[in-house]
Amino acid sequence: MNENIFNKKGYNTLSLLIVLGAVLVLSGLLLLAFNIGWLNPALKSIVFSWPMLFVLFAVIGFVKRQRLISVIFLLLGLFFLLPRLETVYPGILGEAGKEFTSNYWPLLLIVIGLMIIIAVAINRKKKVPFRNDIVNKQSNTDGWIVKDVIFGGSESVFLEPIFKGGKIDVVFGGVVLDLRKTTLPETTVYLNIDVVFGGVTIYIPENWSVKSDIDSVFGGYSDKRVNVVVSDDKSDSKLVLQGTLIFSGCTVQ
Repeated sequence: MNENIFNKKGYNTLSLLIVLGAVLVLSGLLLLAFNIGWLNPALKSIVFSWPMLFVLFAVIGFVKRQRLISVIFLLLGLFFLLPRLETVYPGILGEAGKEFTSNYWPLLLIVIGLMIIIAVAINRKKKVPFRNDIVNKQSNTDGWIVKDVIFGGSESVFLEPIFKGGKIDVVFGGVVLDLRKTTLPETTVYLNIDVVFGGVTIYIPENWSVKSDIDSVFGGYSDKRVNVVVSDDKSDSKLVLQGTLIFSGCTVQ
């Protein structure tokens, strides 16, 4: 397995910058349209509102190919935008427009729950590789680690002699991984960590050189080791943590 398949940081950063640029351009065009009367000024309170943050998170998720959480964010955004549309265009929701949010919020639970069940069922029927041309690896074999946790937890000690990298995907769950009984090869090793509403704790030897390239949205990364080795880009042996934290945290100890 080629370890470069895990090195997607450049692609992610470029994509996020493009999304940020597009959001700024679109925001400017909309503000200009409101100011000169091309759009109904009443829509301004809808376009520039907190539910639109969910739509933005959905766009970012689609860019990162995280389809499930992206659709969930999109549903949340649209659900809370509908009552605002009702205030601008009375009657657009009919009788359902009366106390829409308080009456119909259980539908969100039903739809999101069904989406998660379907996603889990699909993933059990077919194994998804890291890339289409890469054979899927079992968890904790041949120096690689693969963890997919949804609504649950996982605690494990990595016992392979050499750690080659891998990926950790968590949705509404937690992962504890102990790497203190393994070693790094004389190269750069990549560990992808994508977490949504969860947490990841990794126990790493203090003499390891670790670099964090993790993006976060309402999340955070911290290295709590007492004697932290400062990452050197020229070092032959190094662990690079990369991925995305959305309402989540990643801690190295």
